[in-house]
Amino acid sequence: MESLPTPNSLPQKPGTAPSQGNKKMKLPSPQELISHYESKGLDSQEASMKVIEDLQAALFRVISSGRGRKDKLLAETSRKIDTTNSRLAILDMKVDSKPGYGQSFALGVASGLTLKGIGSVFPHVIGAISQIWDSARSVTKDSH
Repeated sequence: MESLPTPNSLPQKPGTAPSQGNKKMKLPSPQELISHYESKGLDSQEASMKVIEDLQAALFRVISSGRGRKDKLLAETSRKIDTTNSRLAILDMKVDSKPGYGQSFALGVASGLTLKGIGSVFPHVIGAISQIWDSARSVTKDSH
């Protein structure tokens, strides 16, 4: 399988060359790459396959280049940062789910007042139920 040279960009017209300096060369779009191969005589599908093949080869070269150690270090560092971030998120959820001292005190005061209110109302409620019961019982006694 013979390989055509991979274009870095489309041929420039005279007078349109990018100025030399700190400007990066613009990468060609996929459509420009396909057009380049079509201009070399390939049909649309063959040109698309050639572009994919070139991109895969370029990706393989980048992955297998000498930057592998740096990439491994970067991946390991990224993994450690992700682990730390997830642990912090779990701790944050735990801290947010528990009330603070002020909230605990307010809950205690509110529950104490509620219990005291129930304690003061309960005898009156029981007395009213007792009166209703006695009334119903006396009405049923008189009717027999």
